[in-house]
Amino acid sequence: MQRQTEILICQKELLQTRKYLQCILQNSNDMVFAMDVDGILVSLSKGGEQALGYAWEEAAGRAVRDLCVDPDEFDRLAALSRDKGSAVRLEFPFRHRRGHTVYCDVSLTALTNTEGETVGAVGICRDITQWKQLQEDLIRVDRLAEIGRTASGIVHEINNPIAIIGEISGWIESVAADARGLNPEDRKEIETAVEHIQKQTRRCRNITHQLLSFVRDSAPSQTSVNIHNLLKGTVSFLNSEFKYNDIQVVFRLVQDPVLINTDRQMLEQVVFNLVSNAIYAVKEKGEKGGRIQIETVRDEAMLVIKISDTGIGISRENRERIYDLFFTTKPPGKGTGLGLPICQNIITKLGGTLSFETEAGVGTTFFVRLPAS
Repeated sequence: MQRQTEILICQKELLQTRKYLQCILQNSNDMVFAMDVDGILVSLSKGGEQALGYAWEEAAGRAVRDLCVDPDEFDRLAALSRDKGSAVRLEFPFRHRRGHTVYCDVSLTALTNTEGETVGAVGICRDITQWKQLQEDLIRVDRLAEIGRTASGIVHEINNPIAIIGEISGWIESVAADARGLNPEDRKEIETAVEHIQKQTRRCRNITHQLLSFVRDSAPSQTSVNIHNLLKGTVSFLNSEFKYNDIQVVFRLVQDPVLINTDRQMLEQVVFNLVSNAIYAVKEKGEKGGRIQIETVRDEAMLVIKISDTGIGISRENRERIYDLFFTTKPPGKGTGLGLPICQNIITKLGGTLSFETEAGVGTTFFVRLPAS
């Protein structure tokens, strides 16, 4: 009778302990999982469900290695825990249900039965994704600070050769005007080429000055600008790109001239950058007959400039990052990750907003909203 009572007491204590551990498991913010000897998931905490985006019903019975960015590395970690009794990995990458990476500090401990045989393992994982993102943000901030320290020198070094190019283009213009033996067609072609060189050198100066103003937060100038002339003039610099890549450009502008008080050079830079990005997106899609549409719309006290393309669109995982400094989806040498952050900074200085709508594989529309005069 006493033996039976002791067994009942032990069973009760075991049940209480199990409930206690289950309560800890379900309420822990950390990802806690158990797997059998074959690496199959047999339990997952609520913290694990939140970290990886899977409900238990979706994750049950799956191999833990299949939830990892590097399954082979997890196999090595599991093997080490079996050999040593436990193993630790810092910044181990798991794959979220939506596809992005979740970084965790992982402690994996082997489970054994009463005979000392390994029957599985328990993993305790601390999600450090936000902490890792903070580290990366701090690195980017430091890089921006470095740009601030070196911007003046960069502007000086670039502006000197630009000034020389500008002077030489003026000299060529004078020589062409006085040259004998040139037929009118050749003379006109040289004059047009020189005009483009001069416009582009001015644009280069503006870009270097904008880099400085981005760091120094300088105020924009205010002049009356005909938006339609600005749009057509800026886009004309890219006519060769449109022709070479078989891209159709369509203007849908309100009938009356639109004059607003803004900084012409700053706005030209934004338009040039957005249209250049649209050209790249259409080219990346790889289909002939791409289309870029530039539209103006009056919206109460605001003027809206819409720049739409039929390009590849922006993937869901990149939509929240496109305004991040130094973030680019272009290959090395094609993009710096400064274009859109500078555009957003400029439009904010001009008292407006910059936003976008996109659909992967269909295209993107950027909306530049500015106060109407």
